[in-house]
Amino acid sequence: MKFPNLKEHQFSVLMSNSETGIVLNVDLEIHRGDEEKSAYSVFESMEQTKEFINKISLVNDKIEFIIYNPKQQVVEFIAAKYS
Repeated sequence: MKFPNLKEHQFSVLMSNSETGIVLNVDLEIHRGDEEKSAYSVFESMEQTKEFINKISLVNDKIEFIIYNPKQQVVEFIAAKYS
């Protein structure tokens, strides 16, 4: 799983199933290391990043998110919405 090359203002999001811990690709399917689809979604701003997370959470409340900055540092972990 290769981390994307981000510009200074960009953020990336990694998603996983909160019940299994399995990493998902950008199509919300199980990520396989040898596939073309990335496990990371890239956004131009934190606002766009949060909008994406809110949208996905409405569709699937069992997905958790990790937001990264260009230095590959965790900016925020967002737990799944289900209880």
